[in-house]
Amino acid sequence: MTTTRFLGRLKILSLLSFRILLLTPIAAHANAKIYGSAKFKFGTGNSQVTFGCGGINNPSTENATGTIQVRLWALDKPHVSGSVQGKILASYKLDGLSPKANYSPVSHTAAVTLPSTRKPYYICLTVLEYKSDGYVVTDFRNFEGTTVLGPAKLFNLSSPWTWAAHTEGGIIDLNIAKISHTRTAKTGTLKLAIWATEEPYDNDVRKGFELGTVTKQPLDPGMGYTDVKNTAKYKKPPAGTYYVSVLLYEFQDDGYKTVAHLSDAKPTVFK
Repeated sequence: MTTTRFLGRLKILSLLSFRILLLTPIAAHANAKIYGSAKFKFGTGNSQVTFGCGGINNPSTENATGTIQVRLWALDKPHVSGSVQGKILASYKLDGLSPKANYSPVSHTAAVTLPSTRKPYYICLTVLEYKSDGYVVTDFRNFEGTTVLGPAKLFNLSSPWTWAAHTEGGIIDLNIAKISHTRTAKTGTLKLAIWATEEPYDNDVRKGFELGTVTKQPLDPGMGYTDVKNTAKYKKPPAGTYYVSVLLYEFQDDGYKTVAHLSDAKPTVFK
C-alpha cells in the first residue's frame, strides 16, 4: 500500500469517528440560576435565619436540573468562583426543575449553625445543583458589607435594669428584669457585680472599680431569674466620672468567667 493510499484511508476513518461522536448522545445538565434580589434576615439571637431570592430558574430548553440546594454562607472574603470556602450557616433543598421551569419567590426559614469565632463575615447565597459527581455551585450572590456572627450566647441579662448607691447606708441596690440561660445542664454558681469604669465597658475592667457583688444559686436547665432585686455592700469609687455596668459571672472549672453584661449609655459622676 502506498503512503498516499494509507493517508487517504486514515482520513476517512477520522471522518467516520467524528460522525460517530456527533451521533452519540452527550450527557448534559441544566444550570439553575438566581434571578431577582437576594435577601437574608436573622431572627432574635441569630438562632434562625430567613433567606432566599426573587427566584431560581432553569434556563435550559431541553435538560432538567438535579435536586437544588440553597445555602447561606459566612465567608472571610467575598466568593469569586469554584467551590465555596467558609461556614454553612443554613441550607434547604428544592426539587429539580423541568426545562424552562422556575421557583418564584424563594424563601425559607431555617435553624442557624453559627461560626465558632465571633468576628465580621461576608455573607453569600449559593444555589447548588446535583449532578453526576455531586452538588455543584451553579450560581451565587455576595451581599454587601459584613455581618458580625459568633457562638450563641449561653447567658443573657434583660433590660430594664437600674442601680442606686446609698453612701450613708453603705449599700447599693440592683434591679434586673431577667437572667436567663440556654445551657443544657445546670449552670455554675452565678455572681452579679456592679462596676464603674473610666471608659464604656468593652470586656475590660482593669481601669475600673467594683462597687458591689451578689452571689446567686445555680440555675437548672430552662430556668431563670425574673424581676431580680438585690442589695450589696457598697464600695465607693474615687471621685470622678464613670460608666456603670453590671456583669454576670458563672463559676466554671477554674474560677468565675464573665458571661453577660448590661451597661449604662451615659456616664455617672461620683463625688
